[in-house]
Amino acid sequence: MQRIKKGDTVQVITGNEIGARGEVEKILVDWYVDRDNRRVRRNPDGDKLVVRGVNIRKKHQRPISQTRTQTGIIEREAPVHISNVMLVCPNCDEASRVGFRIEGDKKLRFCKRCGTPIDKVS
Repeated sequence: MQRIKKGDTVQVITGNEIGARGEVEKILVDWYVDRDNRRVRRNPDGDKLVVRGVNIRKKHQRPISQTRTQTGIIEREAPVHISNVMLVCPNCDEASRVGFRIEGDKKLRFCKRCGTPIDKVS
């Protein structure tokens, strides 16, 4: 189970965008591959995520044909390494570490600062 999931609110703790908050749009998982280009195991050092409104980069795109719809200067979010962000607890509204608990047959995430569960119990 991952500590940060799509849709979570995170806060940047290092880099140029320090203190910025945003919602996770996409998680990019990195893999080690063998020489036949098959996935062998996960590479935790390469895990990144895209956060809405954080790490904005400009891309200069020129028109090539009628198929390319966006041209000119395009702004988009670049990936941030997963170690540079912390999850924001929905209860105490502060960046905190994430712990795991087993309740019944479910594994749930909880805030280590206030102790409340982050996931909804269904």
